[in-house]
Amino acid sequence: MDNQLMNTSAIETIDSREVAEMVDMEHKNLLSKIRKYIEILDGSKLSSHQFFVPSTYVNNQNKEQPCYLLTKKGCEMVANKLTGEKGVIFTAKYVNRFEEM
Repeated sequence: MDNQLMNTSAIETIDSREVAEMVDMEHKNLLSKIRKYIEILDGSKLSSHQFFVPSTYVNNQNKEQPCYLLTKKGCEMVANKLTGEKGVIFTAKYVNRFEEM
């Protein structure tokens, strides 16, 4: 990720742009899924911030863009929604990524 994040978090997270690459999905599509997860979590009085932390980054055109910082719980939620080979590969990638931190 060469575009700089604007907000940071004290907890270990993975940028949604990196997650989108890991699951071979367009970032905008992942953002849409995350927003739906947040709506469901918050509607059920569960704290979505334990999973997804709103953030922004500055793109190559110097425009601020939305992204999320995914906690390990957030990555697990995304992984649980993926099936088959794609889910297995993403789970292995994010587990390895968190172990590197």
